[in-house]
Amino acid sequence: MRTVVFSLLLLVPLAAHAVSEEEAARVTSKLSDQLKSPFCPGKTLLTCTSGQAYDLRQEIKALLVEGKSVDEVVEALELRYGNEITNPPQPWYTFFVPFLPWVVGILLVGWVLRRWLKASKTDDGGESPPVVAGGPDAERLARLRARVAQEE
Repeated sequence: MRTVVFSLLLLVPLAAHAVSEEEAARVTSKLSDQLKSPFCPGKTLLTCTSGQAYDLRQEIKALLVEGKSVDEVVEALELRYGNEITNPPQPWYTFFVPFLPWVVGILLVGWVLRRWLKASKTDDGGESPPVVAGGPDAERLARLRARVAQEE
């Protein structure tokens, strides 16, 4: 909760004085994008399309125009809707989640190419597996050697 407030305070310094309509609209948009909507589960207040969310965004804008700070607005919303309105901070590794399919795809292509090249290397005159003495291929190998010796 505090990280949302502090990040907004760093981005937009708002003292306890009235602000212009345009600046209040800009701060309302940023704040609404970081707060959960109490009316649409799983959405932020900015992306919620209900009329109640629109009214709440207008109320936030009016409070900012009156001179309330971002911290005071967030505290008022938490009192009314509970601590569930603020988004928890995200772990550091969530940055990599969008790139995960690309990494897996590249690894998969590399694995397939490696197996393909390994298979083509053994087909192109690579060494054949050794013949075990007394195995099923030993008799066949002896016949082939005999045939080659006769042809020479």
